[in-house]
Amino acid sequence: MNLSVAALGVDIAKLKFDVCLIKENQKVKHKVFANTTHGFEQLVVWLNAHQAGSLHVCLEATGTYGEALALHLFNAGLTVSVVNPARGHKPLPRAA
Repeated sequence: MNLSVAALGVDIAKLKFDVCLIKENQKVKHKVFANTTHGFEQLVVWLNAHQAGSLHVCLEATGTYGEALALHLFNAGLTVSVVNPARGHKPLPRAA
């Protein structure tokens, strides 16, 4: 099954952020960037190099660490969702 748009998951921290790009054809790419303006710009270049096309970015609401990245990507024309990590997934049931 192919995705209708590519998805970019972002794990943000104070000094860096890890990304996982899942393209429409389900090919997966990973990379780590500095949590700086230069790192944000490098991410956009990397996404363009991987021809991500239509893209939905999702990152956790982790205090202020991800705000500048979310704004940068939004201003670059990408769809960005900032989600509460407690509501981002439903926990699996525990084995009895």
